[in-house]
Amino acid sequence: MASNERPRRIILDLAVTLDGFIEGPKGEVDWCIMDSEMGFIDFLNQIDTIFYGRKSYDLWGQYTPENEVSDTENEMWKIVHGKEKFMFSKTKKALMIKSRS
Repeated sequence: MASNERPRRIILDLAVTLDGFIEGPKGEVDWCIMDSEMGFIDFLNQIDTIFYGRKSYDLWGQYTPENEVSDTENEMWKIVHGKEKFMFSKTKKALMIKSRS
């Protein structure tokens, strides 16, 4: 690393329940809300890369919100899809990397 480059930081942001799961027994994630007051857009503007597990990537990696969502949610997904993404999987054979849009 060149001396004038700032070292990258790693920020861990997990959405898990207290028992360590991200989804309910039937795959539901309705408990995981993204309220505009949580500052998620500010968080997204601090990062440049998103790492996903396969299930999370399948659910959110290419997600497009419905037409009837708030401007804030549309802005959030535009920012998410502008990030470099990596997906990790034991079940998919090919390495999948989605570069910034």
